Amino acid sequence: MSDRDFRLSKDVMPTRYQLRIEVDLDQWCFSASELIDVMVHRPTAEVTLHAIDLDISSAQAVAARLTQAAALQFNAEAEIVTLRFPMPLPVGRARLEIKFNGVILERLRGFYRSQKDGMRYASTQFEAADARRAFPCFDEPEFKARFALTLVVPSTVTAVSNGPQHSTRALPGGRVEIRFQETPPISSYLVAYCVGPFEATPVAATPSGVPVRAVLPHGMADKGVYARDAHVSSLAYLEDYTAIPYPYTKVDAIGVPDFEAGAMENPGAITYRLTAIAADPARSSTHALKGIYYTAAHELTHMWWGDLVTMAWWNDLWLNESFATFVGYKVVADLMPEWGMWRDFVATLARPFALDSLVSTHPISFEVKNAKQAAERFDVITYWKGAGVVRMIEGFLGADAFRAGVRSYLNRYREANATADDFWRELSAASGRDVAAIANAWIKEPGHPVVHASASQTGEDLRVNLRQDRFFADAKASEAHPPQVWPVPLVIKFGNADGVHERRVLLSATQADVTLPKASWYFPNGGASGFYRVAMDDASLKGLVGVVQEALAPHERLMLADNQWTLLKAGAASMDQFLNLLAGYRTESDRAVVAVLADQLGWLSLHAVADETRTWFEAFVAEYYRQQFATLGWDPRPGESVDERQKRASVIGAMGAVARVAAVRTEARMRLERYLADRTSLDPNLASVVVGLAARDGDAALYERYLERKRSAATDPEEEQRFLLALTAFELPALIQRTLDLALGAEVRSQDRTFLLASLLGRRASRLAAWEFVRAQWQELVKLMDPMLLQNLIRGLGQLTFEPVATQVCEFLMARATEETTETTAQVTEHLAIDAATVSRLQPALTAALAQRRQDLMCEGLVVARHE
Repeated sequence: MSDRDFRLSKDVMPTRYQLRIEVDLDQWCFSASELIDVMVHRPTAEVTLHAIDLDISSAQAVAARLTQAAALQFNAEAEIVTLRFPMPLPVGRARLEIKFNGVILERLRGFYRSQKDGMRYASTQFEAADARRAFPCFDEPEFKARFALTLVVPSTVTAVSNGPQHSTRALPGGRVEIRFQETPPISSYLVAYCVGPFEATPVAATPSGVPVRAVLPHGMADKGVYARDAHVSSLAYLEDYTAIPYPYTKVDAIGVPDFEAGAMENPGAITYRLTAIAADPARSSTHALKGIYYTAAHELTHMWWGDLVTMAWWNDLWLNESFATFVGYKVVADLMPEWGMWRDFVATLARPFALDSLVSTHPISFEVKNAKQAAERFDVITYWKGAGVVRMIEGFLGADAFRAGVRSYLNRYREANATADDFWRELSAASGRDVAAIANAWIKEPGHPVVHASASQTGEDLRVNLRQDRFFADAKASEAHPPQVWPVPLVIKFGNADGVHERRVLLSATQADVTLPKASWYFPNGGASGFYRVAMDDASLKGLVGVVQEALAPHERLMLADNQWTLLKAGAASMDQFLNLLAGYRTESDRAVVAVLADQLGWLSLHAVADETRTWFEAFVAEYYRQQFATLGWDPRPGESVDERQKRASVIGAMGAVARVAAVRTEARMRLERYLADRTSLDPNLASVVVGLAARDGDAALYERYLERKRSAATDPEEEQRFLLALTAFELPALIQRTLDLALGAEVRSQDRTFLLASLLGRRASRLAAWEFVRAQWQELVKLMDPMLLQNLIRGLGQLTFEPVATQVCEFLMARATEETTETTAQVTEHLAIDAATVSRLQPALTAALAQRRQDLMCEGLVVARHE
């Protein structure tokens, strides 16, 4: 085992930390002392803890009435310090006493710094393994302990931690000592403390009496009321769902100025990126409000699933994240049914499906050797494939049996650690089924199946042959991999003269036959709850397309559209099949399905449309959306649903950005002017579309106005981000270069840099300049970005599907992979090579398909494009 793969011995286990940290925001540093109560299980003359980026001045142990000073031995690669004592510590209780100093870091991990509006803040982010950067500790999930924290801070600032304030004491020099209530046993990565000129909303209480606040930077407290109330309702729901009272004393939802991820589930002190917590409901888009509500529900689910019961090691990170993702959606879907959250869930599954179709994918659960490898586990497989499989298992067992198993699991392992096998045992006991036999195949094997379905008439009935094999985005990959078989819990939806029915089948072999009585059509993923692809024969697909609007629910139509799009890109479906399916969606009424189709057409526009056929493609898209646009118009109607408002944004976005309809872009510019003068003049759901469309034809003067609007929106995170990202939509070369230069300066927060660059890499006008910039500035970008942000930048480079750049990107990334980016690099380069080949295949197919439809476009489409 290398030093980097070091794991702590369990001969010494912590039970309680007493931490005192004196924070100096002016000098960006701190000094501290800690007492760690431990249980010694075997006599030992040395104790090893995690510590990095710290200056430890002294350490000693007190055991059996003997105090011994320690000699210190550091191992930077393993990120540990070993305390060596003259005599062994005996079995029993002991106390470690350590004094140390540290710097409040510039990177977004450990105890790190931020500035906003000229004011200084310091916050913590310890997952996966960065508590060791703030204090010496046993920094692995299994080493749970209680934490009693004292902070010494300027009296002019606010300090928040996991527990409520227990007492305060004024000190000389304008400082104050704040003691926080001791926590229950938690893992070190869940400790949190934030210091700065924060302001809090008034307290709101749940029905069970839990106090809840939102805590935000100076001047923003009013933007936290919506998030606070979302926490109150979500927490009440979860107490009922788990049948376990909230395990901690309070909820502070803390918005910090800079944050690497979206949020962090520290018990009692949940930290958030500002866009995930701050909003004015009267001015915010439905998308923003949904994101805030869902993120609150996700993080609060962790209070039970992850905090109260914690994974034993990072192999089972998915236990935390997939369950919180799935249940977070369940919470919001039940509390806010008008939002149709399960459609968004199904739409998001496109991301894990795509990654899981690669050779370089990974199982939901597999070995993690060290903390740096754990940093790459926070991906769409862990969160979203895991959530899709959990949803599929709930559908197979039934919601009641599933919840009974959840409750049993949480009660049995509360304040302890557990594994996936522990969870399966509780589900099996609650349901009477062998859950492990089904579940382990899905979480321990990479990839997912494609179920081939072909039908033949047998008398009045339809006989469907089902055959499964592993789905690869590159069909050639299957030749190098042995066959895989999953226990696939199929739900086959079918229709006959008596109505619509469902047939449940567990496909546990390579193939099977199913008879559907008198069926005229069928869909092999009823409820869109299965994490598998479906390849239907031509006759079956044609029969389904003819009734798709009446036969399938919106989330099923969405799954079908995404399924066929994936088959098209993999070469398993033709362009004509895809366009024929698209025709069946022409009258689509659901906003989520419309958005998915718009994304697909946008991908074709960016990657697969030849220059000589672009006019025809734009005319095709304009004609496709013409009736939808005529019906929706620009302005919401009285009493209109939020779904219709979101659908309008998708349609206008497609008309202006993909079809490039001149009249739409002109109207967007006029509405932008009104919006800049009066925000109430535009539906918030349409604001980002209008701002983005106007930028495409914008000049330097408009660019300056956008930059000023971004700067003046410091207390409105959605508006600030809207105008920041809209800078990437300007198409003049000089303005593209200006935005690239901004990405390295103080104008762009470190948390936003990767998103700005990824957006530039994903636009035809800017992608080549952005690639040259990233390549030239790579070393500087690596210094500026923490691992998760750097991984996102690498994924952004995966949009460069045109040759010879695609090959250049692959060679560039593979030569620069590090331990924290090796897996991401392998996935991106594989996916990019596949996409580049896909573009070469689809471009002539799309050109031919457009040529076949040219007469219709001449009659209708181009007229729309010129005059609408």
